[in-house]
Amino acid sequence: MDTLKQNNLRLIGSGGEITENEVPKIIYKNLGVQLKMNRHIDAAYLKDHITNTKRLYHPMWVAKLLVIADRKPFPPRKKPNMVFVDAVSGYRGLFPSVPPMKEAEAGSGEIVPVQLTKQQVEETYIIDIQQKQINRSYVLKKPRYELKDLFLTYLPLWKVSVDSSYLTKEFVINANTGESEEYMSKLWKSGEWRL
Repeated sequence: MDTLKQNNLRLIGSGGEITENEVPKIIYKNLGVQLKMNRHIDAAYLKDHITNTKRLYHPMWVAKLLVIADRKPFPPRKKPNMVFVDAVSGYRGLFPSVPPMKEAEAGSGEIVPVQLTKQQVEETYIIDIQQKQINRSYVLKKPRYELKDLFLTYLPLWKVSVDSSYLTKEFVINANTGESEEYMSKLWKSGEWRL
């Protein structure tokens, strides 16, 4: 991982990011029911047993697609879509809505290196999304596509290690929403979504 050298990054999120002080409460919220029932574990306990807290900027390719469905004799129906491809694992899909993005000065942290090139994403991964996800909603004639834009963004994350007698685990938390990114972090090592 590269230590953050460039200050301006295109970040996914609107800016209301979770601070390092809020991380123990967020981790507690994401614990399973069984761990929450342990009366020894609470946000203060987690704060005392955090061994490492790291700010990460995880790369994601984002593409703006125009889906063109021909409906002769009527004019074609054009529908914009935004897709994402994790630049490390190849995990991909459609955004349910347009996510807020901003050019921002990133604070201290590490940039996760990109493992998928722009050309790989354009030639393989976006075509896979079109065929396996978008085309499913078109029963008869499949639509045409125009790739309007493809750019690299970064998802701010917190990577936190907790080591105690009750809990030893590494957590990856989305710094925008506070949700656990455990599934995505497992994919970084597995390679099951790579084409």
